[in-house]
Amino acid sequence: MSTATAAFDLPVEYRTLENAARAVAAEFAPEAIEIRRHVIEHGELHPKLWRRFCEQGWAGAMISADRGGSAIGLLGAALILEAFAARGIVLWMPVLSNAIAHAIDRVGPDSARERWLPRIAAGTAQLGIAVTEPASGHNLFGVETEIQYTGTHFVVTGVKRVTSGLDLVDRVLVFGRTVAEDGTSGYTTVLVDPGAAGVTVTEIPMRYREGVRQFQLELDHVVLPGDALVGSVGGGLLSLWPFTDVERVLTAAICSGSAAHCLDNAVARAKHRVIAGREPIGVHQAVAHPLAHLHARHAAVRLLLRRAALGFDRADSAQTAAADANAVKLLASELAFDAADHAMQVFGAEAWDEREGWLDLYLDARLSRSGPVSNEFALNYLAEHVLGLPAR
Repeated sequence: MSTATAAFDLPVEYRTLENAARAVAAEFAPEAIEIRRHVIEHGELHPKLWRRFCEQGWAGAMISADRGGSAIGLLGAALILEAFAARGIVLWMPVLSNAIAHAIDRVGPDSARERWLPRIAAGTAQLGIAVTEPASGHNLFGVETEIQYTGTHFVVTGVKRVTSGLDLVDRVLVFGRTVAEDGTSGYTTVLVDPGAAGVTVTEIPMRYREGVRQFQLELDHVVLPGDALVGSVGGGLLSLWPFTDVERVLTAAICSGSAAHCLDNAVARAKHRVIAGREPIGVHQAVAHPLAHLHARHAAVRLLLRRAALGFDRADSAQTAAADANAVKLLASELAFDAADHAMQVFGAEAWDEREGWLDLYLDARLSRSGPVSNEFALNYLAEHVLGLPAR
């Protein structure tokens, strides 16, 4: 192995972790479609898979050992989710729970740390997030949800859409606007029980994107105790900043794994599918060159993914972490979509059979370009904060 190649190798502990994740993912790969269906039909993570996942300590990847976690960091979590996605198993809820756990760990308060981090680490609790709204989308500063603080409790009113996995979560982190007594405005984040009085949960028929149900969350003067707070009153943006980098990197990890899954299967199919004559379709440059291009792009995305995750774990500058998180989410989502699109082309009519799972991978990849943050917002960040271009 050349020195240049060796410089990009993972440290041995991460190679061991990656190999372990790949082994478990390979074990469950034959059940990939059933695993996805179980979540949708039963409102729970697949019991056998989730038990193995938790036994490995992976549910608490980003939680410290003193809170029951394995503390393997963002790079460890990314390698695990990428390995499963590379076998056709998309695990979306660990993205949200890990990202919210990290935010709670960063901004507190201690009551939230003590209550939720051990449960997330043990795999006995899942958390979701509700930020986007019908009128403002991903524009945090345009939210209309109101979170009033009385000094002892919170009152939440607003509508959130789209919110993932509300049938799976114990609490959902709601981001809203808070107006202080002096008239100044800020933002606050609180954990809401989806079954609380005043909460209406309506499923949005999105054909179970990301392998979970999607919902609209309506909050009509929902009263919450003071310990529902995450971070501080008026400091909700400080709760979301730690969350967003983690969510974007882990989304990129799933996209990278999904791209690998599509590419591996498309290559195998192109080697054996014969339509005319005796030669497989892979001999034609119209098929082979797009696959080769996808391979090259995937190699580059994986390098950026590892750099982004490792830099985050090493506590590089906040601007560097955010820049890499936005860049890798952008590139990985575009790669996943193009890989799924070309796999559909290689498989032909077979790919349109819903029982085969390719349509789900294709539509999931398309959604990744729009969420959990749209690629346009990622480009806005890079243009303004990295390139220094003027903002409107």
